[in-house]
Formats: sequence, structure tokens, C-alpha cells
Amino acid sequence: MHSGSSMSWMLAAVLLVTVLVAEPATAQINRGQKQGHMMQRNPQTANTKKVSDSVTNLAQRIASAIANQKSKTEIFSPVSIAGALSLLLLGSGGKTQTELLNVMGLSTQDLSFRDIHISFGRLFQDLVSNEPSLEPLVTWRMNDKCNRLDDSEDYEDEPIPESPNKQNETDLVMKIGNGIFAQKGTMFDPRYDKLAKDLYKSELQQLDFVGNESNSVRVINNWVYNQTHGRIADIVSHINPDTILMIVNTLYFRGLWEEQFQPLATRNRRFFPNGPNGPDSFDVLTMAKSHCMPYYFWEEENVRVVGVPYRQNVTMYIFLPINSTRELVQQLQSKMSAERVNDIVTKMKMKSVSLLFPKMHISNSLSLKNVLQQLGVYTVFDRREADLYSLLHGKQSLSSNAGAMETEDILDMLEDTPENAIFELKRNDPNCNIQYREGLLRGECLKSGCAWSRDRCICCSELAQDFRRRRRATGTDMMPAKNETIFVNEMLHKVDLTVNERGTEGGAATATLIDRISSQINFIVNGPFFMFIREETTRLPLFYGNVYNPK
Repeated sequence: MHSGSSMSWMLAAVLLVTVLVAEPATAQINRGQKQGHMMQRNPQTANTKKVSDSVTNLAQRIASAIANQKSKTEIFSPVSIAGALSLLLLGSGGKTQTELLNVMGLSTQDLSFRDIHISFGRLFQDLVSNEPSLEPLVTWRMNDKCNRLDDSEDYEDEPIPESPNKQNETDLVMKIGNGIFAQKGTMFDPRYDKLAKDLYKSELQQLDFVGNESNSVRVINNWVYNQTHGRIADIVSHINPDTILMIVNTLYFRGLWEEQFQPLATRNRRFFPNGPNGPDSFDVLTMAKSHCMPYYFWEEENVRVVGVPYRQNVTMYIFLPINSTRELVQQLQSKMSAERVNDIVTKMKMKSVSLLFPKMHISNSLSLKNVLQQLGVYTVFDRREADLYSLLHGKQSLSSNAGAMETEDILDMLEDTPENAIFELKRNDPNCNIQYREGLLRGECLKSGCAWSRDRCICCSELAQDFRRRRRATGTDMMPAKNETIFVNEMLHKVDLTVNERGTEGGAATATLIDRISSQINFIVNGPFFMFIREETTRLPLFYGNVYNPK
């Protein structure tokens, strides 16, 4: 927790574990400079905005699915969840791909498969780059002075002291980790392997889940511990012997407030979980500060909104209904679409705000399998229905030279078009006599050595004839053999988030200026509230959810 730090800070780590299992199988899992330059020139294209907004909309759907009447907090990391779903989407097809796209709020009718993954890759790179040339997308950051200070002639020629936080560019740390842990001997489609590394910076480790489970558990837990700077550990205690793959996504975030909370002002104040006139109020340690902050009154919902800036274009937004209760916060959250969020942030104006906000240490865990099933994702968890063949069952005609291909070219070739299907077959066999096969599922088609084109199977005639003979001989529907199915067994999500303050010498100088400016807004967070922490250049929500009890 970097206890030696002397500054106000917020520290958070989040973990998402996706466990894929197979009925025993042998199956392997820098970003290019070209893509990096593209992103620096144009960090927010129309496509990346759509994909970024899809993460916020995904967050809204998940929040609605996990809402209940007993939880103290419902905080989770949309970015972490989206990262793991993107890696699954990359290897999916058929109904599994459709369900994943639907829950993520994406459609190949609007964005191509290629555009979706290129956009995710760009956003994740921008998220961790701390590139100073990337401009924030919020207007209030362009004018970070309070209205009353701007209008005051008394301070017109007096310089505003710079926060001491701005002396150290390492005060904000953002790190995304994608670990792919596979059963020893697993061979992945080289195309999937390359795309996962290029776009999502994934790391591959092969472990012996069956023969040396204890070592596998130790390696995975150590990886998570290091990725989250010790905030999350001992995630895995046991590995099912059927497990073939674990996709582990982590997010580590540590940020200093742009202006610190006043360390001597922190004390116990009353918190009202059931409204100011309701029962069961209690004391909670509450921080305090006064400074210029973005503010908006959402009149239609009777909700006040304040933004608490971190360094380098990261902001915590707090939504507080008047006389707040659990019910009011849940009603509010159901209206927090990406469009609404972006509209409110755009309308915020800088005001001098006196803010009282609880100190928090939030630990939260949930089963995303249950959540996603509530939201319509079923087949990826079904051993007979899951279509994740692109992870393991690539076409060798293209897989053999995947390392020499550009990322964009591979994504283009993975589009399920008739032209691509025929190209793959002809590349493998120039004399291929094309034949269309109706009534086959995608997995059945790919296992037969054919190629898939959106809704039908395309084969070389010899392969089709051999497939029919084998189908008649076995008397089965030729579903994938027992040792070749792959599906998701579980998805686990864990969050550890701390919001607090540490005193600094510079705090006194800042407080001196603040004390001379009477606050326009008193913002007292003493009841349930909705919050999200957003990186402004990408508009990606790092953390999101309702807090009913901050203790």
C-alpha cells in the first residue's frame, strides 16, 4: 500500500479470472509500432468512442444484475471485465460470439470484428500510456479555475500555487495485465496467440494443472500478486482437473488527488444509509477539502454531481441524490447510460466546493458466470454449445505464417465472409473444388476441415464427401469429440479499492488559498451514493458502482 507515501492517494486493484475447461485435451496460447503511432495521432476515433461507450453500458447492465438489498457496496471494474470478455470474443464464433457481442453492446452490423478488436487494443494502450499529448475529452478540464475566482479582481494578479503533487510524474500508476495460463502441451492457433499479444498485451504461461496443481496455483497467485502490487493474492486455491485454460485480467490503479484532502480535518461524521430521517445511522471516518471541482445539479433527477480529479486526466465522479437512500441510488444507477454520463460530464462547471467524503476500503468479489447468464450469455459456459474453436482449432493454411502477418491483416482474414472462406481453402489446396454444405453448425464445420462463412459451411468437395461418409459410418451428428471441447467453467471478479488521504507540506499552502475563497457548493456525502472513476482520454470507467455503506 506504499505506506511510505506522504501524499493523498487512492489505491485500487482488481482481478478477473476466467476459467476455461475442456474435457481432457491437447490444445497454445508489443503491440506493433505502426498501431502505436496511429493511436498517438488519433486517440479517439468514432470507432473507439463506440467501443468505449460500450464498456460504460456494459457496466450499467452488470450493476443492475448484481443489485440487491443487503450488499454494503456493489463496486466492480468494467475495464477489467471488458478485457476478459474481449479475449473470449476474439476466439469465439457462432452463437457464442453473438451472445458476447450482445452483452457487450456491440454489433458487427455497426462495427466489424476487426474494428472492435483494433479499437479495444487502442483504448487499452492509451489507458496505460500516460501520454501527455493525449488531450482529455472533458471541457471542464480546459478551464480549471473556479468561477468566483475568475471574476474576482482581488486575485487577478496573484499566482495560484501549484500543487506539490505535480512535481512527480509517477504519482499515477495504471497497469493492465492479461495472463493466459494453459495446461502444459496446449497448442493455440498462432493467429489467436499473435492477436492476443499484439492487441491485449497478453502473457502466456504453460502449467501442469493436473500433474502439479500446487505449483500451478502458486504461479498464478504470484502473478496476480505482482500485477496488483500485492493488493490481491491467493485468488486460486484449487484447479479443476478438467481446466485447460485460465484467462486472468488485472487492473492496478494508484492515483494521487490533484488537490489533497486536509489531513487534520478527517474525523467521524454521521452517515445515513436510509435517509436523513431514517433509522440505523452510524459514524464513519470522513475526509474534507475545499477547492475548485467540477459540479452539476441534475435537476430532473434531483441529484447533485461532483468530480474529484486525480492527476493525469483521471476523475472520480460522485452522484448523490437529495436525501439519498438505497432505493434512490439504485433508481439513479439504472439511468446511467454512456450517453447520459457523457452528457452530464460535458455540462459540469468548475465551482469552489467544500467536500466531505468517507474514507473507504472496499473489497468486493462476485461470480460473473451468474451475472452474465442473467444477461443472456449461456453457450460459453455450456460444454456442448460453447464455440471457442478459434482459440485452438485454427486453419493451418493461415496459421503457419501468422507471425509474419500484420495484426490488421489477420483480423481481416478472420471475418466470416465467403471470400475469406474460399481463400483459406484455395490457399491450402489450389485445386479445391468448392462445395457448400447446409445444415452444419460452425464447430462441426471447422472440425471437418472446412471453412465457415457466416451461416453455412464451405468445403472442398473431397472433404465434404469424406465427411458425409464418416458421418454415416459413425451414425452421429459429428459434434466435436469429447477431448476437443472447450468452454468457460467460471468467471471470477475481485476488487480491492482504497480511498484515503495522507498529509503533505504542500497541503498548507493550498489550504491557505482555499480559506480565502468562500465555497459556492457544500457537498456532504453522508448517504448512499453512486460513483465511477473514469480515465478521461479514453472515457473508460475503471471502477463503477453503488456504495450503501462505506465502512
